[in-house]
Parts: sequence; structure tokens; C-alpha cells
Amino acid sequence: MNKILLALLFVLLQFSSMSQNKELRKMYSKGKYDQLIEKAQILLAEKESDPYLNSILGRAYTNSKQFKMAIPYLEKSMNSDLASGEIKAISKAYLAKCYFVMGEEQKAVRYLKECQNGSESKEASRYAHRYLNLFQSGVYYKAWELVETDHIRFHFQDKAKLKDADAYMERMQVNYQRIVSFFDMNPSKKVDIFIWNDRNEAFRKFNKPVGFFNSDLCTVNVWDQELNGYELCHMLSQVALQPKFKSMMLNKGLGVYFDTMDKNLFAIARNRIPKEKFSLLELWEEPTRYERNLSYPVGAAFIEFLLNKEGKSKLKQFLKVQTIKNGQEVYPDFEQLVKTFESMLMR
Repeated sequence: MNKILLALLFVLLQFSSMSQNKELRKMYSKGKYDQLIEKAQILLAEKESDPYLNSILGRAYTNSKQFKMAIPYLEKSMNSDLASGEIKAISKAYLAKCYFVMGEEQKAVRYLKECQNGSESKEASRYAHRYLNLFQSGVYYKAWELVETDHIRFHFQDKAKLKDADAYMERMQVNYQRIVSFFDMNPSKKVDIFIWNDRNEAFRKFNKPVGFFNSDLCTVNVWDQELNGYELCHMLSQVALQPKFKSMMLNKGLGVYFDTMDKNLFAIARNRIPKEKFSLLELWEEPTRYERNLSYPVGAAFIEFLLNKEGKSKLKQFLKVQTIKNGQEVYPDFEQLVKTFESMLMR
């Protein structure tokens, strides 16, 4: 009789565990990482060695960009004697990304190659293939010329074809210092900037036009014929702010602000706006109603204006949610600020 009761109890526990895991998988697939983290932490209090709970919790932390928090859970899952080969492989793949972000690049690449060549999990293999490409650390890039500074590694596909590589590198280092100082941030790894001579080849590698960044990995890819500093500024600002909503005017303007803050931003914007009629809120909500790229100089000038009027703390709070509604919540006199800014531009 006791054996029957024990067997029934075991079945009930297994059923309960399967039900809980199904609920966590549902949260994970819908991107409800905060809810998943809260739920999994409660479950782990009773089953701290459960490899599946540790794995899905670590992956949720990874996907919500809390990489340092993710590492111990993923390590525990990967090293568990109770874990299946599939769970070990998936945990290792996600752990590789965390290691890369935290500066342990050699270990990250080794783990991904193990996942890519392994047969335990197709999901882990796909993840490894994707991130080995995004890490840009393979044999293909070894032929590029590398110039390493204190905070940035510059990778040149063909440095000789740049008009002034030294001036470009100096500009990027100045921008880096401006941004990390402004946001009081300390990136976990050096920034890798890849300067492409052949943008068609870059497109074949990434299936999108060159001129993009990855804020998780601190990588930037640019074409050597368009060497402004916007992508680096966008990437570092994304890392610092992690905005919940971005508008074209403020997001693009932020990059321009840091890259050209030593120039007269108001004069640049004033020369670009239409002379007969201009509305900041219209540009904000419908940037295509005006000339192409007008958001860049106007956004930069508006950011400088808000910074000078109301200070850094409010500006950072505002830039986390770049909507008019949030502007009204952060700045009690928002409407007057907009009117003042417009009148200064239209002089």
C-alpha cells in the first residue's frame, strides 16, 4: 500500500513540475521575463538544484540584459548531473553570450563552437551559429588590421583606403569619453568598431545595409565612406538608457548631439527648418512630413536646449520614454518649453 501511495505521490509531483515548467515556457515565449523571473525564483527556493528552472531563469535574465545575474544560474544548469544534454547545451549557448558581454571573449567563442558542433540541441546549435557571426571573431576578421586603444578596438577591412584613419579614431575616442562621462557608465567590455570598405560584402554577411550596432555585444559596423560617429553614440546611449520607447527625432538627435556638440547645434538646425512654418511636435510624430533627416539636427538642438534649461537628470528620465506624453510628465512646463524652442529656431 505504501509503495502505491509513494508512486502516486511521485506522479503528482511530476505532473505539478510539468505544469509549472509549461507555465514558465509560456511566459518565456511571450517575453514576459519579469514575471518569469519572479515565478522561477519562488520555485527555486524549494528546488534550487533543478536544472530546468536554473536554465530558463538564466535565459530570462540574459534576454532582459541582466547578464551578470544570468551567469550563476546558467552555470549551475550546465554543470548539473541531473540536466539532460539538451538543457546543458542551451544553457551553455546563452552563457557564452553572457561571457562575451562581460569581457570573457575566448571562453564565449569556445562555448559557442562546442554548441555549434554538438548534436544535443538544435536550438543551441542555431543560437551558436547566429552569435558566432555576431561576435565577428572568426578567421575572416583575423586578416583585418586591428588598432586597439584603452576603450575601443578598431577593425579595418582596408585601412589604407580611409582618408584619415587617425582623425576618425580620435573622434570616436572623444565621443566615447563624452558619452560614458555624461551617463556615468562603465561598459563591461571594449567597444569593437568594424570599418568596412566593401559594403556589399557586409550586406552578404548580415543581410542588412552596413551602418548598425549591437548594444548587447558593444559592436558597431560602419562603411568607410560614411564615417560619422552616430552609430557609436546610438549604441552607447542604448546601453546607458535602455529606452522603452524611441522616437526618430530624439533617438537620432541624441547621436548627433554627442557627435557634434562642439558646434553650434541651433545654427545647424535653424538653417535646415522650413522658413514659413515649422512644428516640433509634428516632426516628432510624423518625421516624413518634412525633409529627409530633418530629425537629426532638430533633435540634437532640442536635446541641448532641454539640458541647458532643466538639467541632466530630467533629460535622462525623459529619454527613457521618448514620447510627448512622457515629456509632459517629466517637464511640468513642457508646452512652454516647446514654444520657446520653436521661437528660438524661427528667429
